[in-house]
Amino acid sequence: MARVLSMAPSPAAIIGIGLGYFVLAAGAILLTRLSNGIALLWLANAPLIALLCLTSPRRWPPLIVAAIAGTWTASQLFSPIPVAALPLALANVGEGVLAAWLLRRWGVHRTRFADTRSIALFGLAAGVLAPTTSGLVGAGLASLLLPLGFLTALFDWILGHGVGNLIAAPLAMQLTRRDIDWPLFHARGGSLKAIGAILLLIATTFFVFYQNGLPLLFLPVVPLLIGTFAFQRFGAAVGILIVALIGGVLTTSGHGPMTLMQAGDAGRLQFFQFYLVVLFVTALPVAATLVQRDLLLAELRESEARYRLMTDKATDIMMTLEPDGTIRFVSPAVRELGYFDPADLIGLNAAVLIHPADREKTSAVHVLALGTPEQVFTVEYRATKANGEVAWFESNMRAVRDKTGRVTSVFSVVRDLDHRKLREDELRRAASTDPLTGLLNRRAFRHKVKEALGHAPDHPATLGLLDLDYFKRVNDTYGHAAGDAALIMLADLLRENLRPGDAIGRIGGEEFGLLLAGLSVAEAGQVCERLCRTLAERPVPGIEEPLLITASMGLRALSAGTTIDEAFRAADIALYAAKARGRNRIEIAPGAPA
Repeated sequence: MARVLSMAPSPAAIIGIGLGYFVLAAGAILLTRLSNGIALLWLANAPLIALLCLTSPRRWPPLIVAAIAGTWTASQLFSPIPVAALPLALANVGEGVLAAWLLRRWGVHRTRFADTRSIALFGLAAGVLAPTTSGLVGAGLASLLLPLGFLTALFDWILGHGVGNLIAAPLAMQLTRRDIDWPLFHARGGSLKAIGAILLLIATTFFVFYQNGLPLLFLPVVPLLIGTFAFQRFGAAVGILIVALIGGVLTTSGHGPMTLMQAGDAGRLQFFQFYLVVLFVTALPVAATLVQRDLLLAELRESEARYRLMTDKATDIMMTLEPDGTIRFVSPAVRELGYFDPADLIGLNAAVLIHPADREKTSAVHVLALGTPEQVFTVEYRATKANGEVAWFESNMRAVRDKTGRVTSVFSVVRDLDHRKLREDELRRAASTDPLTGLLNRRAFRHKVKEALGHAPDHPATLGLLDLDYFKRVNDTYGHAAGDAALIMLADLLRENLRPGDAIGRIGGEEFGLLLAGLSVAEAGQVCERLCRTLAERPVPGIEEPLLITASMGLRALSAGTTIDEAFRAADIALYAAKARGRNRIEIAPGAPA
């Protein structure tokens, strides 16, 4: 997660943004404005984007004002169209603001190029959408005040600003975070490796872009990838910027492979920009892949640690068997469940522990597991403990392949069946019960309704949906504890007044479901009328002043051919009709059989 500055930016940060924007804007105007056009490589937005991504939007105004002042000053001093300094400043800084806003909205400021998705979204926001938006203003002004067509100026603006953001903003965003890739520098020899990678890239890039005879643009890719593999996102971001600065300066000075092109200075610089984009889409995805690899390795190490802890402390026995059934590993839990010392079982065939009557069955399941490594197989059997006692156990086993597809082992989890059945009962209750009221939860209640629909031709039943009236007022006025007390009171009232064969569930929030078995809609309506009257007369417990609540209900008879969704939808429509007609009443779904 990115650190977000909740306090106002410091004066140093504000001044730094203003000065940085001035220096970078002036450099772009002086060094990359070729053929009487506009600046073809705009890096000035990179620090602004990085700092805005790190800062809460309500703290942005001082930074935006400082950036506008910086670019306005640079335009006044060095631009050939100082009359447009202010609108150009607004367009330039607006581009950075829009890019930062999109990056924050899409969550890229949190991941910071940790995956290809964040890289693609960054390229879309900072490399396309923001430059295109600002370019409509900038190109319009340039075409009015310079000998440029609008489309030409727009193309130059988008390319120059987009490439500038792509090559400079990643590094700026790396430098504003303290938790990205920095441990790589603290590894053994990390600093020396960084220096070596940077020097190698500088030397290679200078050599490639100083000579004019050979098209050696592929050479910087090698040291760039070396730095990327060594320092991941930081190495990729630094490397791209190094190539951009050295290659850009030498290209604009008439050096490098771009001179082999039959094009003007502006055309050569634009081709160089495309080259930088290629480096961007090469190095940063590689860095993201390396980050994901490291995350995966970390997860594997954590998984191994959890596995070791689990095998040492788990109450189930965990075994690793050779394909022929020989025990390779057994966890310490075998002492508690089987009274064996783990070391005494290593090298034995697991079949000798199984009761003779169950060996054939267990061996058949073992063979099935060997033949289908993708599946888990379960078998119940009797086994003999070290003290001679015979007990029932269950094994869940799965074969393990190596990278060639050959089965190398079988992993098995052995459980005492009594313990397992107890846990299954507990899990079954937890999975079907609402924790607050003790009623069926939504899923379990729907299952009851589905069963009733299957018996609808022979066994009539009515579905009711109940919703407490103005329940939000209870929470807002008396607190959530009072709201919970009201829900519990309603659940108790329903249990007291309905039959054991009826199903009651909490559908969600203050909405409850009733399944009245064997009752028509008319009969169910009478029962529900009594329920509503009783509820309206019973105060919510635990409240100093008397608090009475009411409920609205919708009823729908279950009939053959009706789906569960249709039944719920009809009852829900009736419930909303009850609320619309004054609440504290019962409505029957239109067309429901009586």
